[in-house]
Amino acid sequence: MATPSLSPDEELSHLTDEEYLIYRAKEQQKKDPCAAKCWMITAQALFPKNFGIQFEVYQIEKAAKNVKEAAKCLSVLLRDFAPEPLLWREVETIMSALRQNNPDSQISFLSYLFNMLPKDIQLGMVLSAAERSQDTMTRCRLMLLLTTTFPETTAHHGLQLVDSLLAAEKHCPGALNPFRRMLVCDLLPRLLQTHGLEVRPKTLYSLLSRAIEFYVAYVTTSPKVMQGVLDGDGKIDDPWQQLNREVILQRIQSLVEGGARLGGPKGEGGEDVREVLYTTLTVFLHALMDYTKRLYPDFNQAENSASTSTPLTLVEAFVFPECEREESVIVPPKRSRPSLDEDPTIPIITVSRPTPAGQAVTPVVGLSVNTPGGIAAGGLSQALTTAIKCWDLLNSYEQLRAEFVRLLESLGTDRWWWLRVFTVDVLIYQGRLAEASRELRHTLTQRVHQLPTTFISTNLKLASVLYALNNLSGAAEAVLEVVGQLPGWVGVGSLAGDLCVSAAPNRRHLHVLALTRPQCLQFATTLLIHALRQRIIVDRHMDDLCIGHLITLLQYEWPKYMNTFEEILQIIRKQGGFSYPLFYSYIITPDILEEFMFLATKEGGNLQMDIIPINHSNKQQRTISTRGVDRDLKHDFKMGMKKLMLRSSEPIEGTIITFLTREGSLVHENLM
Repeated sequence: MATPSLSPDEELSHLTDEEYLIYRAKEQQKKDPCAAKCWMITAQALFPKNFGIQFEVYQIEKAAKNVKEAAKCLSVLLRDFAPEPLLWREVETIMSALRQNNPDSQISFLSYLFNMLPKDIQLGMVLSAAERSQDTMTRCRLMLLLTTTFPETTAHHGLQLVDSLLAAEKHCPGALNPFRRMLVCDLLPRLLQTHGLEVRPKTLYSLLSRAIEFYVAYVTTSPKVMQGVLDGDGKIDDPWQQLNREVILQRIQSLVEGGARLGGPKGEGGEDVREVLYTTLTVFLHALMDYTKRLYPDFNQAENSASTSTPLTLVEAFVFPECEREESVIVPPKRSRPSLDEDPTIPIITVSRPTPAGQAVTPVVGLSVNTPGGIAAGGLSQALTTAIKCWDLLNSYEQLRAEFVRLLESLGTDRWWWLRVFTVDVLIYQGRLAEASRELRHTLTQRVHQLPTTFISTNLKLASVLYALNNLSGAAEAVLEVVGQLPGWVGVGSLAGDLCVSAAPNRRHLHVLALTRPQCLQFATTLLIHALRQRIIVDRHMDDLCIGHLITLLQYEWPKYMNTFEEILQIIRKQGGFSYPLFYSYIITPDILEEFMFLATKEGGNLQMDIIPINHSNKQQRTISTRGVDRDLKHDFKMGMKKLMLRSSEPIEGTIITFLTREGSLVHENLM
């Protein structure tokens, strides 16, 4: 027998009166919102203590985007129906919306709704949501939200959150974990700026130590390795900036200036020492990482990953008048305070960028650490000088040095190759060149563990240091090691515009060189030109082979060294001739060839030029002497020079690399 159908009223007969009113309101919601609201007003009047009715009123107002009315309803619900599970699911939704960085329209509405609530209800809502949460990370995020929304609670709840985060991260391996990130990036900066916060010094120093450990791990870990380790995308913009906020930066200058009292009674108490230590250490690591990333933009990438940027290296460079003046050097304007040019103890620092060929290279002259804008705005030289000032302070007092060494060991700095680079650069900057030479030679003994970049960079530094120490033979040997690596090295970029600067004779010049083939070869030739010129002009070693090597090298940046070439021509004229068997193989610059053709003429002095090879019937080769020979040989000389002219379009870079690779031992012998 078929079951008889029920009438609409009979189908609803099982509902309570409250449920019936809610059903009617929902039924009218889409067809007639006003009618739905009337049903709910009636329900509220008849059953003011019913959670279902009050919650449905809230849902209707929320669906209609009536933020003020929805906030009133939610306030009533939180005050009168706090234990209801359905209400707390809604609260959790609102809390989740408040934590979103990229909210959509729905999330934005929930944020507006929360902001419309009375402050006491907001506070209780967040605090209760945190207490109810069973997930540790969610609870910590809510407590962080509490301190963000209500800064006045930071002194109390912030310290509670510190304890929660420290306990939670005990179950996470390593410093890179989401709990440490929240502690360091979000909570600690807020704690440091909270007035009236009573934190034991031991606790504060522990937090700063953890922060330093986290940031060091972050900036030295490859992004690929870090994926999945931290919450979200894992990216932290300018991570050190969080620890270099105003609270710390306002103290660093006074602490540095008051460093002398570290040896006094207050320093012996320990607290002043630790305050100076952690403040200075933080700024030191910030500057060190900034300096390192500017030298090696890909330094935290995996070793087998493809490099996208050109590394740089600091070397001792050259000062006029030993080389020709270059108009590209920028001299800082005069300032009311003492300028760098007035302090001979501060070396000039110039920086070359690996710009595309043909584009002008702008040198950056090193400025004082007090330059407005700080480390990031000041650039590489400011990062270096700031790091050196902090390094010196941390090593100047026994109380600081012992604790500093301990902290460095705890950070695993024995694996920081970039710290070894920095310590050598400190020695170079401070003019402690003999010490720098020893450190660099030690590094080269570890070549089996080195990347090619390290080998080239170390030899360039060593060559520059040895040249500054007047060890011309050692400098040539080191720089020729670099040239041997250049045929397979990166060949993109332009030359440096400021390897030589105009300054007082007692002023030192440091240059940050791009490790590209053109700039490495440029530095090698510049150093060898200066060394050979010293042997010829200063030491009076006027050997034709030495002179010929110098002329060959002058071609690389011709006509930059025109004055040096004129000096050499005067020596050749005084000698009455010139013999250089390698001339035909490597001299291809038209200006130089024309000058030697002229010297062989009557007008040029009819000098004896043994520079063009000829073949005799016995197949043995010798050079043509232009004095006391028949016309046929003079004709052969002219024809040989014309052939050289035709070769002048050959790339000079390849010619110089070939010359130094094949004949480098001869150049080295001339400098011994």
